[in-house]
Parts: sequence; structure tokens; C-alpha cells
Amino acid sequence: MYRLLIVDDEPIIVEGLFDKFLQLTTHAFEVYKAYNGEEALGIARRARVDLLLTDLKMPGMNGLELQQAVQLLWPKCKTVFLTGHSDFQSIQSSMRGGAFDYVLKMEMDAKIIEAVTRGADAIAEEHSHARLLSDARHRWTQALPILCKEYVLELLEGERTSPQGRAARFAELRLPLDAGAPVHLGIGRVDEWQGDIRPGDKSLLLYGVHNVIEEHFAGGCRIVFVTYGNDRFLWLLQMKPGTERETAMQRQSRILGIVESAQTACRTYLKLPCSFVAGCEPCCWEELPRKFGQLDFLLTRGLGLGREILLSDASPSPAATNDTAARVQEREVTQLMQALERKDDIGFHRRLADISSAIGETEAIRSGMALTLFYSLSASFLQLMNRSGLLESLPERIDMNKLLGAQEHAAWRDAARFFGELADLIIEKVEDESGRETSEVVERVQSYVREHIDGDLSLARLSEIVFLTPFYLSRLYKQQTGRSLTDYITEVKLGMAKEMLVSTNRKIYEIGIHLGFHSSPYFNHFFKKQTNMTPQEYRDTWTPRAVKQD
Repeated sequence: MYRLLIVDDEPIIVEGLFDKFLQLTTHAFEVYKAYNGEEALGIARRARVDLLLTDLKMPGMNGLELQQAVQLLWPKCKTVFLTGHSDFQSIQSSMRGGAFDYVLKMEMDAKIIEAVTRGADAIAEEHSHARLLSDARHRWTQALPILCKEYVLELLEGERTSPQGRAARFAELRLPLDAGAPVHLGIGRVDEWQGDIRPGDKSLLLYGVHNVIEEHFAGGCRIVFVTYGNDRFLWLLQMKPGTERETAMQRQSRILGIVESAQTACRTYLKLPCSFVAGCEPCCWEELPRKFGQLDFLLTRGLGLGREILLSDASPSPAATNDTAARVQEREVTQLMQALERKDDIGFHRRLADISSAIGETEAIRSGMALTLFYSLSASFLQLMNRSGLLESLPERIDMNKLLGAQEHAAWRDAARFFGELADLIIEKVEDESGRETSEVVERVQSYVREHIDGDLSLARLSEIVFLTPFYLSRLYKQQTGRSLTDYITEVKLGMAKEMLVSTNRKIYEIGIHLGFHSSPYFNHFFKKQTNMTPQEYRDTWTPRAVKQD
């Protein structure tokens, strides 16, 4: 839906066109109106304008000045000018200034509607599906290295995908890896940067490390290199056919020999002392997060003096194994709580079941990973409940001792069931609260309409009082009430008009002004359209009945 702003200093023209475009069935417009350039510019500053239909000659800010001002705010806005016979010099100036079209005021409304709808069609063409896809494809190609990096890091964080899903993603990102084959992981770190290095040079030097790694592994493998953090990098490696007969010891010696040579090249040619931990044992993709945690532990706390370390995953310490498991569990808890915050109950319960299967449902919660997991979930739930304002209301419906004490559960199965029920309750509460807040927004808007029936009731103004965008307010209101805001405003104005016509002696034009109609003809048109009677006919028909009933 495109936003159309109609501007003219003659109210009868504005009201008539406003009504015409609201009734249009071939195109859906969100229509705004203004009676001078300054008022129109105020609307443009509050809400996006896609189409501007404006008079050229207006007191104060004229149409050309308005077009230029709106164009600065919304460069893609299409302007159609309304003009008279004597304005050809202004027409030429407007077309040179980027106007889309112009229509003579003496022409029929159909010509004006045709010009505006052609402007809408032009916008649609600019945003056409094929064009957007083409632009997106071009930008996507430029962003491919960043997308590859993000996806690899997601895999290391425990992103759950099927082999088919990975294969499709690899093909899309042009990653030269087999989604169904085991993979070697290696990680590294720049131990020290030169003292006079500039920030931009770090990326260049890391790219140099990338080239060194690829050149040393070239020929016998497929490799993907990724940087992360300020000084870290990693590579994913798959051996090409022909190395299957290597023993584990031979493979370890060969990989460590290649990495040692790369380490020397970094020191010699790039002047970068680097540490490396090579994954000599291949792992399946599902085990990649655990392998990454293991190697990262060795890089951070492994054997050595902290500079130019060269280690492998061949003999990890028990501490490394425990640390890896703890890191993986921490990521899993984070993803579990993210699913809950999104109100994704299916995703939450699926991830909780996966975590529980790794723990062992019948295991008592006394020590080890089960105890760690319990209190990690307990703390995460408390934080979420506090942020959501549920710490006061939820304790009335749950046993807080079961949230705070692992000893309250006989086995992990009981604790998992409790956390699942608590998640369902939180989602229910949050959705109820969201529904209540939405109802309050609707009530506030309706109250404002009734109290300011003679004022500015545009979507732009109504959205300001509830701090939402016009488009979102329109969607929210219709979703909540089943009808549009325009329909509600029409209903209120019509109801008030009927009541005032029957119960007061005010003149019809005064009633129109009281209800926000700037001209008597437009009020008459509005009323007759809704009732098939003019205001005077309605008054003549119903006033005697009201008197008789009294």
C-alpha cells in the first residue's frame, strides 16, 4: 500500500480527491490530506510519502517548494502537480525538478487518478520482484565472504542442520566442502601485532595469514578460512581422495608439519608470531562445536609459554574435555532461552529434549553437568522473568522452591518437566500481556478520535500519540478490531452527525465544521454516501419522530 498526500489550498478539491482515492478499487492507497504547503511538509516529516499530489500555486510555500522539500525527505517520492492553463513556465520548472507528471485542474477526476496510479505503478516497477532479486543477488555476491563467515561461526555455535540443509547452504555460499564428510578444524591466534600497525592493516595481515594457510595446504585438500575476534582465525579442512590409507599417527605428523611450516612463514614473511592448534582427528559436523571448544581451550590454556604455540587435538587433557562440554552446554542454554523469548514453544521443547537426552533423564541432580545445567537454567529463567515483569505474578502459580533448588527434583526428568511447564506459563503470560497492551493502544486511539473529531485524524497524527509507525498502527488496529481505522473514524463522525442533526438546532454547515469537514459540499457528500440521504433530508425525516417519542 502506497501513501498518497493530497495538497491544495481549496478544501473542496482536497476533500473530493481524498474521498475518490479512498474509494478506488484498482489501487490501495493510504491517503493523507493538507490545505497548505507547510501543513503538508509537517506530515511528510512524520511519515513516509510515496506519492505527492499537489497544487502548483498556493499561498506561502508553493507546490514547487513543497516538492523539493519532500524530495529531500523521501527521494523516491513521485510528484503529480495540479495546475491551471497559465502555469506552463512553472510546469517546465517542475518537470526539470523531477516531477513525475502534471494534470490540468479543468480535466476530469479520472485524469488525476490515472496520473497518480501511473506513479504508483512506476514505484511498483522500481520495486518489482525481479529487480529486487537482481539487486539482492548483486549485493549478496559482494557480501559473500561475510555470509560465509557468519554461517561457519553459526555451525561452531551449534546451529542444528541436516546434511541436506548444510549441502544446500554450502552450494549457496559456494563453500568447497562436503556437507556429509568429516572435517578437520584448526584454529590460530596472532600473538603480537607490530607496535606501529594501523587498525586497517590488521585485516590485511590476517588476509596474509589466510593465504599462507591455503598455500601450505594446497593441492591435497579443500579448505575454508575464517577470521573472528580481533586476532583469531580458524580453518575447516577436508582431505581429497588418496589419503584414506594414512594411519592416525601419519596424518597427525603430516598436518602438524604443514602447520609448523605455515607458522614459520607467518613469522618470516609477515613478521607475525602466531600460535596454532590443529585438529588432526576429523569430526562429523554435529561434533564441530565440541571440537572448537576443545581447541580453543588448548589455545588459551594449553602447554607452552603463551607465544607461538603449536599443538594438536591428539591428547586433550580432562580439563579441556570438561571445559568444552561446559561451553557447549552454555551455548545450548542460550539458544534454548532465545527460543523462549521468541515465544517459540515448539523450538524450546525440542531443544530441551535434546539437552535432556545428553544429560540422561533418570540421572539424579547431585553433581556434574546435570547440576550445572539446572542452575544455569534456573538463573536464565529468573533473569527472563525479571525482564518480563513476571517475578511478582508467576510465584502464585508455580513452586519457586523447584526453580531455586535442584534437591526438589528426584531426577533430571522431573526438572525438565518443570522447566517445560514454566516455559509454557511464561509464553501464556507474555501473550496475555501483549494482548492487553494492544487493547490499550486501540482504546487510546479510539478515545483520541472521539475527543478530537474536528482535528487532524490522519494516520500520521494517530500513530504519534501511541508511538508507533503509521503502517504498523494500521495493521495492528485492523488485526485487533477486524476493521480499518478509516472505517472507525467514519462510524464516529456519522454517529455524531446523526445525533446533532436530530437533537440540536445547529446549522448543517456548523455541524460539518464541528466534525472536521472543511466545506459544506464535502460534508453533504460524505453523509449522503453513508445514508443515501442528505443531512437536511435526514433531519426532516427523523426530527419529528424524536419529538413524538419525547
